[in-house]
Amino acid sequence: MENHHQNQPYCWILGIDVSKESIDACLIRQQDGQLLENKFHNNVSGFKHLKAWCKQMECECDHHTLCCMEHTGLYTRLLVHYLLSRDVHVWLESSLQIKRSQGLVRGKSDKIDAQRIARYARLY
Repeated sequence: MENHHQNQPYCWILGIDVSKESIDACLIRQQDGQLLENKFHNNVSGFKHLKAWCKQMECECDHHTLCCMEHTGLYTRLLVHYLLSRDVHVWLESSLQIKRSQGLVRGKSDKIDAQRIARYARLY
């Protein structure tokens, strides 16, 4: 599997699990691997809160940030446009690809899925 961001100077990896009503975010600082987590509404107001939270965590949420999420079609569309308009690099990945990369895992929640997506993006 190729590294999609090997030549990019990403300071932050943002893994997002998207559902109809909400987005669970897991932010990883590349420097030390620290995980930060939060949950937001899946609408423009929620996206603004996500960006403000990232800034509080010292992440500018710009071209130094890679945001990875599973491609869920309609539920991701507005968020993808919001992030791209702010120069965030967005990586939409197949949920099957992410699951296969991690082997057998136990536990399932939106928060855990956001962590898995962020870790996947950091590795690949």
